[in-house]
Amino acid sequence: MSLDPGMLYAYLELCRNKPQILFNSSFFVYEARAMPGKQNVPFILRPQQEYGVERLKYAIDNATEMNPHNLIFDKSREEGATEIICKMFGAYFLLYDDMSFLVGSRAEHFVDQGVRLPTKGTRVPGLHKSLMHKILYGLWNLPEYMRPNMFKSHLSLENLDNGSKIGGEATTDNFGAADRAKAVLVDEAARIEPIVAQYIIDNIQDVTPCCIFNSTHFKWGSGHPYSRLINSNKVEVIVLGWEDNPVKNPGLYNSPEMDVIQIYDIDYYREKCPTIFNEIEDHKSFIYSDLQLKVAESSDEVQEQMGSISFVADGGERLFSCDRSPWLDGQEARGRRKQDIAINILRIPQGSADQFFDDMNLVRIEKKFVKEPTFTGTLKYEIKDKRPVDVEFKRGGPKLLKWWGSLPDGKPRQDHNYIVSCDISRGTGASNSVAAITDVNTSEVVGLYVNPNIDVTDFAELAVALCLWAGGGSRNTYLIWEQNGPGDTFANRIRKIGYAFVYYKVNERAKTRKRGRNKTYGWTSTTGINGTKNALLGDLDAAIDESLQTDKRFPYLIIHDMQTIRELRDYIFQGGTMDVGLAAQATESSGARYAHGDRVIAIGLSLLAMKEQPKAKVKQAQKVRKNTMLHRIRERKKELSRKKNEVNKWL
Repeated sequence: MSLDPGMLYAYLELCRNKPQILFNSSFFVYEARAMPGKQNVPFILRPQQEYGVERLKYAIDNATEMNPHNLIFDKSREEGATEIICKMFGAYFLLYDDMSFLVGSRAEHFVDQGVRLPTKGTRVPGLHKSLMHKILYGLWNLPEYMRPNMFKSHLSLENLDNGSKIGGEATTDNFGAADRAKAVLVDEAARIEPIVAQYIIDNIQDVTPCCIFNSTHFKWGSGHPYSRLINSNKVEVIVLGWEDNPVKNPGLYNSPEMDVIQIYDIDYYREKCPTIFNEIEDHKSFIYSDLQLKVAESSDEVQEQMGSISFVADGGERLFSCDRSPWLDGQEARGRRKQDIAINILRIPQGSADQFFDDMNLVRIEKKFVKEPTFTGTLKYEIKDKRPVDVEFKRGGPKLLKWWGSLPDGKPRQDHNYIVSCDISRGTGASNSVAAITDVNTSEVVGLYVNPNIDVTDFAELAVALCLWAGGGSRNTYLIWEQNGPGDTFANRIRKIGYAFVYYKVNERAKTRKRGRNKTYGWTSTTGINGTKNALLGDLDAAIDESLQTDKRFPYLIIHDMQTIRELRDYIFQGGTMDVGLAAQATESSGARYAHGDRVIAIGLSLLAMKEQPKAKVKQAQKVRKNTMLHRIRERKKELSRKKNEVNKWL
């Protein structure tokens, strides 16, 4: 092609239409771990990488201000996502006139450090971990007759032949300010401080109609804006995972339950030991202990063939119910921490953080207890003389109230006792006001009212209405709430309403739990290792664990709500503190702009209230033996009632 301009033109036109051709035939990457002299490696795309290039081209070509098209590359480490995006920007830089792109990472040296045009050879000066080096390396190692004339300065690369440019910046809160670009790369998005990350997500739309977010997950967990964006269903997500890598995925399998294995790549195992695996079907579960017994009874030859084959039949508990392979089992066997595997291999945001609540328990809760609510609707009532009256549950509507279980005559069972526990927001949409209804007799959260837009005083009235509606065997539902923030306003309205069966401040650590003369409404949250919030959440963690035990000897709590499980996963240890905090900025299911773990606090408070609200004594029908005086009296009453009904039918 160097001697035939027509052929070169045709080749470049093919590359414009299908950039995969340019990758597979002309781009090289730098592989630092290769043997000396062999670090310059051809970029041959795998099938999932080809798909990623295809979607990148579609997004860049079709994104407009009226119809933006953003992308997320949700990646495992070493799957080439950053190289693909950088080389794709380089391809447009080479093939099209007057293109403008912007690349960014969390620190300037990850964007451009010492990168400059080589004077000779294939070695590009500078650190390859920087984005500019990845771009320039691909362009400089093109055949010389394809290589453009370029000008390189710090954080900038310009094509002198066609006017295209690629700029770079650190991803601070000023990222992209006053700039405009055809497409933008936000690299390592999950490692950006949460507040800054949310600011970039919100404001990058003014810079480009095509923003590409690329990252593994990091210590902020599932509450980070990047993780929330992945789950928002508003941005196309391209997965470049280990399970699509042909080096890592042979022998793919899963453990759906304890001691159960399901193989997806049966040919891998049949090739190693046909005697055993010819009898096992692809995608069909089998008992692992039965397989082990069969191997133990087999010939020496079969046992030798099976010597290198093993499965982890843990029901998915150790690695978040994810698929496995011999390669992944080997990574775990090397001693890699669960958090490390979640970040760099599995793409599990909640596992990427140091979680407060045990994720294995939360997985078990999901499988055992989580389910859709039986009823959804809202509570209707009137206010007369400052008190809710005519309280009734109405199905449908805004569905602010979810209920798990029966509602005989439109109310909870009246032979059980109940607790209403509240976490209060200011009603501005920034966080939720939550009222959890707990059945004391069954120790389960049977109702959840969630609303980010209800006024504090209105929420106090609704909380009392919930208490009156729930009723119960003792005729009184116990009310508890967090006093911090708008709790005073909430408490004042409770006083005016006159509802008295409420929680008063007490030292929960004291053995006697005595209250002082000056009764203070509500529970107060304090921070720190010895704070009341840590104690509350610690008790909740223990109660969740106890709910999974067959023989329950300690307080427990059964949770059915999936959103609550998600909030439990958002509680992380970070910087010596434990909170959802800044990492949870995002839209969530109720419409709140920021998730603060409101359901968790509300549910945790019900455990404190259980110390005050006893189980209702369920009346049982007395068994009466035949041929006794009491038996004859009851039979006589039944007979008189039957005759009376027969007479009334004819009147």
